[in-house]
Amino acid sequence: MPLHANVEPLSWESAFFHRASGKLLFSDAAPVLNAAAMAQYDIVQAKIPADATAQADALSALGFRLAESEVDLSVSLADRLDSEAFDGVRHAVESDIPTLREAARKTFALSRFRTPWYAPEDSGRFYARWVENAVLGTFDDVCLVLEDSRRRPQGWVTLRQLPEQEARIGLLAAWPGQAGRGTGRRLMLAAESWCRQQNVLRLRVATQLGNIAALRLYLSGGARIDSTAHWLYR
Repeated sequence: MPLHANVEPLSWESAFFHRASGKLLFSDAAPVLNAAAMAQYDIVQAKIPADATAQADALSALGFRLAESEVDLSVSLADRLDSEAFDGVRHAVESDIPTLREAARKTFALSRFRTPWYAPEDSGRFYARWVENAVLGTFDDVCLVLEDSRRRPQGWVTLRQLPEQEARIGLLAAWPGQAGRGTGRRLMLAAESWCRQQNVLRLRVATQLGNIAALRLYLSGGARIDSTAHWLYR
């Protein structure tokens, strides 16, 4: 099966990881993909639907390997009752950035930014920058921090508002050592409450296929699976 795709340079990732990176943009109008078109890149990413087996086989023939599988979910907020979830939840501020960065570095040490394509510490670095940017409002719009009654951090969630009354969770995680205490559910309720304040009617989130705990959390909270995908790298 010939693949028709252009390679889009990923300038930010190239600078951050110090590796020339690109991503395939599939289009019937694009030229047939070959090795020469990707030669200038250290890493080329491809994201395809999980059921696109012929496409996966063609990518494999070009040297692509599976990096990660992803599930995209959404929950409708139109008919859900509001909650008191914002008790114990506050907006992160710049003084929170050092501790949030360290928590993200530890929590997200494993992701699609993994070896052999990336250095072992790159995943943690990437998500540390993500949460910092969320606090500053330069990628996600907001970072919400969940605290206990003594103001000790329990977890955090970042959110970005989208068009058409939608929003997307970027990162959602219990603080290191705080997993399994209902933290995830409280963070979801906090995210939903923030969405209502922004008149958001649908909340989206993606997670790794292998993250069973996250899938259980989202599905038990009323989310539905919208799509599944594979990330392949060359």
